[in-house]
Parts: sequence; structure tokens; C-alpha cells
Amino acid sequence: MLDVVGFEEYSYLFEHFSAISAIPRGSGNCSGIADFLVEFARARGLEYLRDRMNNVLIRKPATDGYEDAPAVILQGHTDIVAERTPDCKKDMSREGLDLYVDGDFIRARGTTLGADNGAAVVYALSVLDGRCGAHPAIEALFTADEETGLFGAAALDGGWLRGRLLLNLDSDREGVFTVGCAGGMQVTVSRAAVGKGYCGDAVRLSVSGLLGGHSGVDIDKRRENATKILAEVLAELGEVRLISLLGGSKDNAIPRTAECVFIPEKPISAGACEILEKIGAKYRDHEPSISIELSAVSAEGELRSSEDSAAILSLLRELPSGIVKMSEELAGEVETSLNLGITELAPDALSLSFYVRSSREGATAEVAEVIRGIAEAHGGVAEIASSYPAWEYDPKSPLRERIVRLYRESYGKEPVVNTIHAGLECGVIAAKVDGLDCISTGPDIYDLHTTEEHLSIPSFVAVWKFICDFLKQK
Repeated sequence: MLDVVGFEEYSYLFEHFSAISAIPRGSGNCSGIADFLVEFARARGLEYLRDRMNNVLIRKPATDGYEDAPAVILQGHTDIVAERTPDCKKDMSREGLDLYVDGDFIRARGTTLGADNGAAVVYALSVLDGRCGAHPAIEALFTADEETGLFGAAALDGGWLRGRLLLNLDSDREGVFTVGCAGGMQVTVSRAAVGKGYCGDAVRLSVSGLLGGHSGVDIDKRRENATKILAEVLAELGEVRLISLLGGSKDNAIPRTAECVFIPEKPISAGACEILEKIGAKYRDHEPSISIELSAVSAEGELRSSEDSAAILSLLRELPSGIVKMSEELAGEVETSLNLGITELAPDALSLSFYVRSSREGATAEVAEVIRGIAEAHGGVAEIASSYPAWEYDPKSPLRERIVRLYRESYGKEPVVNTIHAGLECGVIAAKVDGLDCISTGPDIYDLHTTEEHLSIPSFVAVWKFICDFLKQK
């Protein structure tokens, strides 16, 4: 249980956070948290629905005097990006998180924290538990598998929802209210790469220590892609024959590490150290902890031909990753981007996974065609694995007007109202429910999708109080 000094009045928030953090809930592993939510509803006599995707909806009737107020949907996702540090031995598919308080922040030892989007789950549970006082009818919607492609929201039955006001709690800055987001598309690339069995001496190249981050909101922050740097280094070292290659672990996270094992066609010269230092220095001003290392190893696996190895590395170098185009309408905002998230050289094939984002209709498909052309030129194939629509800005949103007015009254200043270059489920859900009015907010959460993720305790509590004040409005 978290011991948070100075916020004892809100201990229930931290109790709920501790409870859900004890449940493994990485994307694709949401049955346990869905079980927890169903039992939570049953224990309180609340109506609930659950589907095959482990989406859960819990309904709570309005308190006295609020029966005629419009129902409010509180929405967030249950899954987390399950990242861990190289030295962390935790099995995140079976074990919960180790939380601790670090000054004004909550962190997790060796792993992502899961405040994205555990904060939303906690807020909704606290409302359902009667902690916020008066409120209209509540529909708490907990969606699954958001982080890997908004799959839960995509499979949701829109007929579940009776309300038309949706407060999405999946944002990460207090006082910032999001009213639109980019659409997204997952694109996979594969190429056959069958080798011959090999056991013997080899060389390992590793790139590590990068900052990583969210492939949407951090794509413009000069966060380098470890896999792309790996391919750059190999091009400088000369011809090689690949045995293994692995970069990144999530398609929506910028890869922090990449590694390959290979046999050089010619002995690596003493000048290799200079190559590593030159490339490291190229990125060190914005990636201060970058590490590029070569080491001799004993390897066993499939050794690819020189031709296949060259084609694979050429493919990795030519495929783009990062910003494609900045917005022409909104100064300083990204319009279109893509992220090469996962690269794996399996025994018989190379597989790559991209996350493409854009606020412009049709742009993700255009980028997918670019990927397809490059893949086919190198003997590979590209396929669209999934996609979701953008959430378009509504210039006449009554919900936005209510939220902005309340924020002014509560904080005595203007909030930030923006759109973001990341996927939120509002667009997917709104496409299923006619007349749905959405807005997104949340507490201050830093370094999302990384093992440095941390949640501001004062902000966590402040946003909770703001939610309660909003629900008390009629």
C-alpha cells in the first residue's frame, strides 16, 4: 500500500491505484483487470456489462436531485505499456508492479508505472465507490488493449452507451484539455530470410541508453530510434552476415535499445572504435546516455547469406521513421509521422511493425504505400494490420464550454485547449455513438511508455477534485 504523506484525506485514490497495480495488465493481458472490475461492480450491486475483448461498462444511478441531469461517461483504458529495465527480472505477464513514493511522485521499480491509464481507472472506481458526492448517472467505460491499436474501443458495442457526454481521462497534463487527435494505422512488413545453421564465433553490436518515449507525443522531441542507429552503424562497418537482430518491443514506443549478432565478411579493423564514437557523438547532445558497443560472442542460430543480409540492412536504412510532415494549419504541431517500433529477425523471416499517425484524412494510407513500395523493392511485403479514425475538432461543443468555464472558476486562469498527435479512443467511440460530445483531460504524468514514468501526486489529487466539481454541476 502506498504511504502518501499529506494527502491522507484522499487515501482511497492510492488504495485503488495499489489494487489495480497488483494486477498484470499489459496490452493483450486484460482478463485479470476485467475480472477485478466485474467483481468490484458485483460487490456494490452495480449494473455491469463485459464483452469478449474484456471491455467493461459499470453503471451507477444518479444521486438524489440529479436524476434529470445528463448522464456522464467516464472513460479510460485498462491496459498499460509493459516495459521494464534490462536488469529487472519481473515477469510483467504474471506479476504486479512495485510502487513507491518519490517526493511528490509515484513510480514503479524497474518498470513502467501504468498511470497511463491507471489514473483514469482509479478516478472512475472512486466515483463508483461514492467518493465524489453528488453526481448524475454515471457510465464508467473501461476499454481494453488501447496501447496496441485501440482494439477494445474498436470492438465496443456503441449500443452500450446511454449518455452523450464523454469525459476521457487518458491525457497527461493538468489544465490541458484535448479536443481532437490524430488517426492511426499499424503497418507490418515481412521478408523471408532463411539461413543455415551456425555455431561459432561472432560479433554482437548493441545500441542502448536512448530516451525512447511515446511514438506520438514524443516523436518531435529528437528521441532517436535505436534500430535505425543500429542499421547506420552496420553500414559503416562493412559487409556482414546476420544471425539475429532485435530492436524495440512496442510499435507505439520509440525503441530505446537494439541488438544484432553477425559475422563480418572481413575482420573488423581497429577503426571500428572510431566509427562507434563518431556515430555516438552525432546523437549525444540530445541522447546523452547513448551507448554503442561491439563485443565478441559465441553464437548459435541461423546464418543468413551476404545477399539477404545486405537486403535486410538496406531495407532498415531506407524505411523512414519519425516526422513525415508538420501541420500547415497549426504552427509547431506534427501532422503526419511514423515509428518503426519492433524489428525482429526470426529463424525464417524478418518482421517489422510500424505505427503511422496523422491528423489529415488519407495521410496514413499514403505513408503505408511508401512503406509498401520500399518493402517490395527489397523482396518484402507490407500489410495494414489495423487502423482507427482521427477525432476531429468540434467547434460547437457544449461539453468543452462547460469544462473551460469550470476551469476558469476553479483555477482563476485559462486552460489550454488543444489537439494532439496521438491516438485517443474518443474518435473511435464517437464514430459508434451519434451525438457524442467528448473531451479529454488527466493529471501530470511524465515519461509515458518508459521505465521512468512517474505520476505527480498533487496533480493526481487536483484533477480528482476537478472531476468531482464537474459532476456536481447540473
